[in-house]
Amino acid sequence: MSATSPSNQLFARPVMPFTSFSDLAAPSFLPQPWVIQNLLPVGLTLLSGDPRCGKTSLAQQLMLDIATGTTPFGTQDAALDDASQHLRPRRGSIFYLSLTSSTPHLHEIRSRIYASRPDIPALSNLFVTNAFKPLTPGEGLQELCDWIHCYADSCLLVIDDLASLRSLFPGNDRELLALLRRLAEEYQISILLLHSCKRSSPLAAQVNHQLHLKRLPVSTFYTLEVHGNRLLPTSYLLYCPADRLSFRLASLEEERALDTLSAHKTLTRERLGLLRLFDEYGSILTPRQVAALLQLDYDCARQLLSKMVKANLLTAPARGHYAIHSFIKPLVPSLLAHHPFLPKFDIAHIPADEEAKVEAVPATIEPAAQEEKLDAEPTAEIATAHAASDTTASTSGESVSHPGHQEPETPIAHNQPSPQWQASGLNGNIPGSPGYLPGYQVNASQMPPPAI
Repeated sequence: MSATSPSNQLFARPVMPFTSFSDLAAPSFLPQPWVIQNLLPVGLTLLSGDPRCGKTSLAQQLMLDIATGTTPFGTQDAALDDASQHLRPRRGSIFYLSLTSSTPHLHEIRSRIYASRPDIPALSNLFVTNAFKPLTPGEGLQELCDWIHCYADSCLLVIDDLASLRSLFPGNDRELLALLRRLAEEYQISILLLHSCKRSSPLAAQVNHQLHLKRLPVSTFYTLEVHGNRLLPTSYLLYCPADRLSFRLASLEEERALDTLSAHKTLTRERLGLLRLFDEYGSILTPRQVAALLQLDYDCARQLLSKMVKANLLTAPARGHYAIHSFIKPLVPSLLAHHPFLPKFDIAHIPADEEAKVEAVPATIEPAAQEEKLDAEPTAEIATAHAASDTTASTSGESVSHPGHQEPETPIAHNQPSPQWQASGLNGNIPGSPGYLPGYQVNASQMPPPAI
């Protein structure tokens, strides 16, 4: 389709000569540049993401917020008035081209929307269709313009999705996106176009703004990245339960848990199986119990549990006892729902806790105190042995000399034997020994045993 085609001429800007800024008069009415403040401006916005990552659910949530004038993602600040909210919606009429839905599916969408907000009144400003005429000046384009022009508060057109819209347009994607940009500019509305693609898709250069949605490994959490001409690059961490339409910002505790579960090499299949075991058992387990169920060596099971503690998947409330960490415990059921074929365990046959029968070292004793206690034990044994020796010696009438006790020295003549030798009845000493005295004969059979 060329630049002079009827479709492009339908929304062509009027010819304007060069005008100086001093002569450029301000318009009497400035249109509202936002449909949702800081999130969804006027113009063409591409909502991208992987297939089945939640783009349609997010678009329906935004439609519902605009139709009811509700602040998106639960960011209502009670301390601020409505005009000062960071994500302030502009209430108005919405047109939803759900080209990928059948008629029964449209009824499911309606039921889901009303189930998420049971207290809202009838949505008379939300219009939906699942079939449309070709986007030519005489058919679909003209009818679309008539619908938008019929409602003065028209503010949003949602198209789900680009692949289905291509069959209604005779040109290429570049011409189609240019037409949608001109349509949004002409009527000062926001057009939200859903498409399954990467964030770096070439289509991002053909739109005014881009919202990229990514589903996290825990399926109820998402990241929404915001880029655009009027938008500061922003990222939102969102939570939406699987059973209803209710996107909200994730809490700080949930964010910490997701950081733990998203760590490198954290969620291996082996660890997921252990998380399932702890979740089904619902109580504390020991390495011996885990080793018996997994048929592993005790040391292997203990090392595996220790590594999961370091990864903040498990916690050790007591020595040798493990449980799921409180940070990630609320997210474990949603995480395990994505892995239905993990190994199953017969928790009814978990062996008894043998760790409780083993007397452990008290946790209150410091390591240095434990070493000091161990060093003191041999000293006590030695003291006991000396006491027994003293008792034996006193009974036999012999005097015992302790290693630490020094008796007063008695002067000994150079040629006289020592008193110990005299008491033993010996007449001499050993030749060649220290203090040898010549002239004394020694009977080897009467020699005292050597001192040890």
